[in-house]
Amino acid sequence: MKNIRYTIAVIFVFACLCPGIAQTTVSSYFLDGTFHNSRINPAMKAERAYFSIMTGNYSMRTKGNVGISDFLYTRGDNELTTFMSGSVGADEFLGRLPSVSRIGFGFDESILSGGFRAFGGYATFGLSMHSATMLSLPKELFVFAKRGFQQNSYDISGINMNTMNYAAFTIGYSRDVYEGLRVGANLKYLVGLAHAALSVDKLSVVMDEKHWLVESTATVQGAMFCESYATTDKDGFIDGVETGKMSPSSSGFAVDLGVVYDMKEFVPGLTLSASLTDLGYINWKYMIKGHSAGTRVEFNGFNSVDYDDMEDTVDKEVERLGDEAAKLVDFNYDGVTSQSTSLNATMYLGAEYSMPFYNPLSVAMLYSHGFSTYESNRWSEIRGYVNVAPVKWFEATLNCGFNTYGTSLGWMINFHPAGFNFFIGSDHMITRVTPQFLPVNEFNSHITLGINIPIGQIE
Repeated sequence: MKNIRYTIAVIFVFACLCPGIAQTTVSSYFLDGTFHNSRINPAMKAERAYFSIMTGNYSMRTKGNVGISDFLYTRGDNELTTFMSGSVGADEFLGRLPSVSRIGFGFDESILSGGFRAFGGYATFGLSMHSATMLSLPKELFVFAKRGFQQNSYDISGINMNTMNYAAFTIGYSRDVYEGLRVGANLKYLVGLAHAALSVDKLSVVMDEKHWLVESTATVQGAMFCESYATTDKDGFIDGVETGKMSPSSSGFAVDLGVVYDMKEFVPGLTLSASLTDLGYINWKYMIKGHSAGTRVEFNGFNSVDYDDMEDTVDKEVERLGDEAAKLVDFNYDGVTSQSTSLNATMYLGAEYSMPFYNPLSVAMLYSHGFSTYESNRWSEIRGYVNVAPVKWFEATLNCGFNTYGTSLGWMINFHPAGFNFFIGSDHMITRVTPQFLPVNEFNSHITLGINIPIGQIE
């Protein structure tokens, strides 16, 4: 059991440290001087040829529909206390929580990328790494933590966790096919690095002051980039993971499709765009699977305390209780199988209108929708933009989005003179943080920046 807990912990840490995220930065979508918009819409071309090594695009993101302020409260002389404090009423705390609390983490990093004019269009290539992790906790879990014995039963079903980590080798191409109409596509070869998913389908608690009964049903699966198998204890429960050949064993493919249409013949200044990204899968050759079916844990109090040796017997009773509780994370080994998992595809629909009285100024709107086999990973957003490019080598945007996780204010500035490009921005600007720089009201934050080397003249 110690080994499997260690392995799960390693996968979680890997998910948080490995660069990459499914949702690409959208603040740059309507900035013509950026060099990585083909990730969002492969029909978009950069103004020049370019290349970058390690510095091209780095992005870090957190998502959530809850924040620190939902769990920490100020009382008295600005003293912080947790939601478990008696000074925080149950209705005050629980009334602020959604039915399902969702928290997500992600990183994105470009290892190598470049673009150049070729074959009558624009070609791109890149190596990048991607990671996305999402945790969903039902409200009933916090009801149980706060109210305890005030209720006799709780249904805490619906706890879910999933993480996806992979590397992508990408080649792309776009070209004009008709006056004003441009199409593009990216082809990606994917190498799976780590995947894990936990689903607690049932977790019920029935209790009174003398008796507890906990029942659970859950499934777990996980895979790594290399050959791997689970080890079991004498009872057939997973207690560790062993690896074999260290060569990559999980791979897949994905495509991005995009189109951009300049409506100048019908509505001068209006440009429409649409794209579908990450349409693909990864086949995990060694997917370890396990389940717990109808696990029951009962506790009837400390019934065997020897008052002549209080310390020793209490320690033994506590150890017994811990052993019983550990059964909740005992998973029967279901074997290793080959299994494909879909990427979290995203759809983008955009419209931009350049002001007739000042062409470098434009307003725009972008609708985005994220697809996923996991409900907790699905999201939608509509975002409005004001963009300006007062000189050829500088542009900026200010935008506001309304999405599944709340409201977000985004921005980006992009310097792109000949021979050098630097950009920095955010899809979600944080207005209040803790001393540890964690978002206060919502667990939403984002930062992206990069340096690229432009080559040649503007087309």
